[in-house]
Amino acid sequence: MAPPEIALTLLAGSPGQPVVIVGPSLGTRVERLWSTAAGLLSGYRVIGWDLPGHGRSAPVTRPYDTQELAGAVLRAVDAAVGVDLPLRYAGDSFGGCVGLQLIVDHPERFEAAAILCSGAKIATAEVWRQRVDLVCREGLRPVQGASAQRWFGERVLAQPNDESRAVVEELADIDALSYCHACAALGVFDVRDRLSAIQVPLLAIAGSDDLVTTAEQNRELVRHTPGASFELLPGVGHLAPLEDPAATVALLEKHFAKESSR
Repeated sequence: MAPPEIALTLLAGSPGQPVVIVGPSLGTRVERLWSTAAGLLSGYRVIGWDLPGHGRSAPVTRPYDTQELAGAVLRAVDAAVGVDLPLRYAGDSFGGCVGLQLIVDHPERFEAAAILCSGAKIATAEVWRQRVDLVCREGLRPVQGASAQRWFGERVLAQPNDESRAVVEELADIDALSYCHACAALGVFDVRDRLSAIQVPLLAIAGSDDLVTTAEQNRELVRHTPGASFELLPGVGHLAPLEDPAATVALLEKHFAKESSR
């Protein structure tokens, strides 16, 4: 069976600069989630990828798991930039899960990685089955209606902006079946037993207001990952690059620069 087709988007920078790959949260387009942050990430060529059926990536009609998805992402990146360049990675939520999968399966390709508002396992299989059942019955409208409370911290909830409104509106454009397959992949994703073998320098960034992937869950992940570090973004929920791009980029630049200097 053909693997998922992953589309890439150049968000910032130009050939010859160090490459940063950025990944999206379930239900978002990478361009919406990361464009502002990518523009602030000075000196890097920032390339984003979209989940199947999201943004520019083609829909899927069959299940896949996170390992297969990560492989498809890496093949798309290799085709775009070549296999010799060392990569840096930053992914939010499901994009962070894919990042963890990449650095446990292909550590030789990555100089450093960061996961934002993510985890080695997110929620339970039952939670994701319930989400799939809901979308099968009623489509994405109920998910869209609840997304602001699930995605944003109190600061954005109190004062929505154009970007926060747009990311919610765009959820309606996602292919519903592809969304369900992504939920099913998250339901079986679990790399907790592989954290101790990670060799790529890892930064875990959590939002203080994130109820989906909490700060304590991220601290626990760091405790089980050799050499990993943890940072907390005050007032941020589940979409750090969109909610506070400047603070997010400051942490990423520090992490990537530190590892580049070694």
